[in-house]
Amino acid sequence: MIPAEFTGGWVRGGIGFDGRPLVEDAVVWWLQAPLRHADLRVPVAPTGPVTGFAGVTTWDGSALTWTRHVDLEHFDGVDVGTTTWDGEDLLESGTFVDLDGSTTAYVERWIRLPGSAEPLWALRRGTNRLVRAGDYAITVNDDRVGGGPFTATAWSRSGNGWQVHHTLPGVPLAPTPPSPDGTDDSWVAE
Repeated sequence: MIPAEFTGGWVRGGIGFDGRPLVEDAVVWWLQAPLRHADLRVPVAPTGPVTGFAGVTTWDGSALTWTRHVDLEHFDGVDVGTTTWDGEDLLESGTFVDLDGSTTAYVERWIRLPGSAEPLWALRRGTNRLVRAGDYAITVNDDRVGGGPFTATAWSRSGNGWQVHHTLPGVPLAPTPPSPDGTDDSWVAE
């Protein structure tokens, strides 16, 4: 399990590469339960990159490591970010290797989503994965082996139940989260 200060829902407030200023051109949510995570990134411009993934998060005392178990991109690398705090915002920094073999440094600013502290769920139903953080949930499903699509949808909850916040374009919605009390027996805890 990771420290409680990292759990909950986060919206990315910007990303900067190689020391350049942080900018944001996508809607990016990261939801973190004590062990499991889900992440969905949908660009504002229709031609930008999209990604969605879910898996296990670990903490080594200075960095978080996200191991992706379900992933649109089939990412096989190590996703490690060193963390620091800027007031209430979480700053994640690290490097990644580009397609051409060069290394790029990055910094991401993460801002806590209001109302995302509790409850924290990580559930599974077949190939579906769900992480809930308070009034937010992300469902990710990879049915490509069975000839179906990869789907990922971010949900927000209000008095009217779960509403779509953002989703992967061009594919069906991922499954709706279970009722707010979690009584849907088709989902099992991870």
